[in-house]
Amino acid sequence: MIQHHPDDNLLVEYANGTLDTAQAIAVKAHLHFCTKCQQNVKRIEQIGGAMLDILEPEALGTDSFDKLMDSLDKLALESPKGNIVETPQSPKLGKEAEDLAKQYGPLPKIVSKMINNQSLKWKYVNSSLQTRHLVAGQTTHQVSLQKINAGGIAPEHDHRGTEMTVVLKGSFSDKQGIYQEGDFIIKGPGDIHQPISARNEDCLCLSVESAPVKLTGFFGRIINPFIKHHAA
Repeated sequence: MIQHHPDDNLLVEYANGTLDTAQAIAVKAHLHFCTKCQQNVKRIEQIGGAMLDILEPEALGTDSFDKLMDSLDKLALESPKGNIVETPQSPKLGKEAEDLAKQYGPLPKIVSKMINNQSLKWKYVNSSLQTRHLVAGQTTHQVSLQKINAGGIAPEHDHRGTEMTVVLKGSFSDKQGIYQEGDFIIKGPGDIHQPISARNEDCLCLSVESAPVKLTGFFGRIINPFIKHHAA
């Protein structure tokens, strides 16, 4: 059962289309698992539609049509990189996404689409944790897959900015609790934790970070200057 969800403010921004692209990807991944939040987003959209119906119409300016066309042209140019709209059909999986799905089961469509557009090159952070940067068509956040081996322990770390995590498969725990498939977790500066994967299976997560994490301890002070933030 999913215990951790985006707050109402995030869901409102998501439903209104005003949420940052990378953060919207995290919310979209959570919605793949969570019928409760799906229903909440639908209600928000219905309320927004009802409010539009009762608003008094206003006369358009002489340049309104030109501005609308410019906006549509801009959206068309940006959509190949940043589009997060999903069609009802399941995307045709590329080899990387297919291999990952065979190992961990069906992934959220938005994650599969991102994997399809690039090759997966995992990098070890320590003996238990591997990470893979994903290109998301934006420049404000780093979007990554994080994989913790069964029974593995990730390095203890703090956060320099906001980190959103969605558990795609398996589970992990820290001092604050246990997080299972579909859970949506937000950490920020001062939230020091050390994720530990369950012993029976790997834990696969999607993470969206506004700034690099900060490893704690003696070795962390040595390594931190070399930790880079990849937003794209």
